Amino acid sequence: MIPRFIALAFGVAALALAGCADIGSSNVFGGAPPKPKTVLVADFVAAPEVGAIDRGFSVRMDRKGSNFPILERKRRTLARVNDELVATIVATLREAGLDAEPGSEEALTIADAAAVVSGWLRGAEPATAKNKQIGFGPGHSGVVADITVSYVSSGARKQLLTFSAEAKDAANLPTGKAAAAFNAEIAAALAAEKAAPEKLSPDVEGQARRLGRAAGEKVVAYAKAQGWIAAPEAAAAEPAEKPVRMPPPRPEAKPAT
Repeated sequence: MIPRFIALAFGVAALALAGCADIGSSNVFGGAPPKPKTVLVADFVAAPEVGAIDRGFSVRMDRKGSNFPILERKRRTLARVNDELVATIVATLREAGLDAEPGSEEALTIADAAAVVSGWLRGAEPATAKNKQIGFGPGHSGVVADITVSYVSSGARKQLLTFSAEAKDAANLPTGKAAAAFNAEIAAALAAEKAAPEKLSPDVEGQARRLGRAAGEKVVAYAKAQGWIAAPEAAAAEPAEKPVRMPPPRPEAKPAT
């Protein structure tokens, strides 16, 4: 069976033709859009030039006795990269305080109100991608994610904004204790997606996570601008300055008799 990542291509390819705008420029509400109950992050769709090669991942898949043909290996690798992208965006949104999960608007009911993040993967402009293999894996780079954020409520869908993201746009991934929490959120999102349990190789995983982080950070920036994320409480006021305690006066020396 062809992975869902590839099967969706014809239904969502129009995202690439929609154009990209600065964050906030596509706001259709006139004011701040209402905060959604949840943010769904849908599967990405890849342009034909975007590939994925991960020999380590393919070997781990083959250990189950699958022995997929080369084309099917590439498809499954790209599907696994998609899962990593979606999970990283979900983790980034949760880290910022948003209720986010993998999914699409098809799963919503008429009573739901949700923001939906969907995306299209394409190669960078030829001038910047010259002589490079577009995609994920050794020797691959130059992937651009065109993202659309929409608001779905009462069965109606309104586009909020579009933007483009590249891996180089991302801030550094969390480290230390923050990294442990971030990785746990990714693992939870991958489980919700029913992603293949086999992990990507570290270099391919890093490529996917940096791109997902870059996209997620831009969604977070938009959410903050719309007031969806509560500003941190102001630091507690400095305590009033304590009065300086003066030492007791020294008794006067008695005159000698």
